[in-house]
Amino acid sequence: MVSEKMKQLGNHRSVIREIFEYGNRRRAEIGAENVFDFSLGNPSVAPPREVTDALLALLTEREPTALHGYTSAQGAPAVREAIAEHIRTAYGFPADAGLIYMTVGAAAALTVSLKALLADGGEEEVIVFTPFFPEYRVF
Repeated sequence: MVSEKMKQLGNHRSVIREIFEYGNRRRAEIGAENVFDFSLGNPSVAPPREVTDALLALLTEREPTALHGYTSAQGAPAVREAIAEHIRTAYGFPADAGLIYMTVGAAAALTVSLKALLADGGEEEVIVFTPFFPEYRVF
């Protein structure tokens, strides 16, 4: 059986997705250089050269299966420690790498956070300010 709630959510494109598609149509009509699309959060400028250089170094210097494999669920320990060290150094806050949980994007971060904080069974309510990302309804 398919969840009717999820089916309904999937049958209607969100306003943000509609704006994104409108941006695609306008690019075709007037040129990409004339459209500034802030709908989905896609980048509008190229990354700094250092980012490209770091990615190229990873692709050419790292062992491929390690580079493309999964890390621990909470993120690679060395990365979490580097982030904690940055927080300690930049902000003087005693950050603990063991309390850092890495996610790929806001959706995963919101899901993990809300599932950790809210009771099971839907007794609690979450209030968000509009406009908000339509997928928040799924969470």
